[in-house]
Amino acid sequence: MSVAFAILTAASRTPNLFLLGALAVAFAFAMQMGFCLAHEAVHRKLHPKGRINLSAGVLAFSLFPGSFHFFEVAHLLHHRRNRSNDELEDYVMPGENPWFKRTMYYLLISGLFWLLLPLSSIAVALIPRSRIRLPRPADGSGVFRNFSQFLNGVRPNRVRRDVLVAAVVWAIAFPVLHLRLGAVLICYAAFGFSWASQQYIYHVRTPRHAVLGALDLRLWKPVELLYMHFNYHLTHHLAVWVPWKYLPQIAAAQPSTGYMETYAKLWSPPELLEAAWPNEYQRSGPLPAKVGHPPSPPAELPW
Repeated sequence: MSVAFAILTAASRTPNLFLLGALAVAFAFAMQMGFCLAHEAVHRKLHPKGRINLSAGVLAFSLFPGSFHFFEVAHLLHHRRNRSNDELEDYVMPGENPWFKRTMYYLLISGLFWLLLPLSSIAVALIPRSRIRLPRPADGSGVFRNFSQFLNGVRPNRVRRDVLVAAVVWAIAFPVLHLRLGAVLICYAAFGFSWASQQYIYHVRTPRHAVLGALDLRLWKPVELLYMHFNYHLTHHLAVWVPWKYLPQIAAAQPSTGYMETYAKLWSPPELLEAAWPNEYQRSGPLPAKVGHPPSPPAELPW
C-alpha cells in the first residue's frame, strides 16, 4: 500500500507525460501484488489469525478499490464452477450470439472486468437488504447471466463494511498526499487493463474440468516473485490451502508454457464451443483416480 500510494503521489506531481506513463505501468505491477495479497486472504492463508487475515484482506482490497467480501464470494465460487457453463468466457455457448459474446469478451479483458468490481460493490452496498435473491435464469440464458448468480451469496452488510473502509482510506489519502484525480485515473486505467487482461490468462482454452482447467505458466523470476507465484495457477487450483511461497515446491513440474505466448492467445476471439470441445471431450467434477492407484475404500466409521 505504501508503494502504491507513493507512486500515485509521484504521478500527481509530475508534469512529464512520459514519466506519468512509466509510473502508471509501475502502479499496475504494484497493484498486482496487492491483488495477490487479497487473494491469499480470500483463501484464509495470509495470516493464521482469522480476524487479522480478514482485516488485512479488507484493507488491501480497499486500494482495488472494491469490497473484499464481494471478491471473496465470487472467487471461491470460481473454484467450484471453473470451466463450467456458468463460467466460460472464451467460448461461444450454444444459443449465444457470437458477435455479442465476442464484443463482451474483448470489453472484459480490456478493463471492464476491473471496472465492474468497484461499481458493483457500490451498487450492492446501496441495497437496503441483508441478502440478494436473483431468480435462476432459464436454460440457454448465456454465460453472463449465469455468472451473476454468485450475487445470491453476497451479504450487503459486509459489502457496506468494506466500502466504508475504502471510503475512509481514500478520504484520507487524497488531501494528505495531495493526489490529483486525473493522475490517479490514468494509473488505475493502466492497472485496470493489466489486471483484467491477465485474469483469464490462466484458464483460456483449457479443458472443461473444474480443477484441471487451469495453467501453470513460465514467468521471469523477478516478476514471478512480484506476482507471488500466481503463475502456478494449476497448482493453486489443485491445492488451494497451500500458501503462495510453497507453490513452486509442490508443483508436479516446472511450468513450460510461456506467459507471453499464452497472453497472445488470450486475444483470439472466442470460438464456438462445439467446434473446440465436442461433448464427448467435455469433463467436469472430481479428479480421476491416478493410474495404478485406485481410490482407497472409505475407512470404517466408529458407529
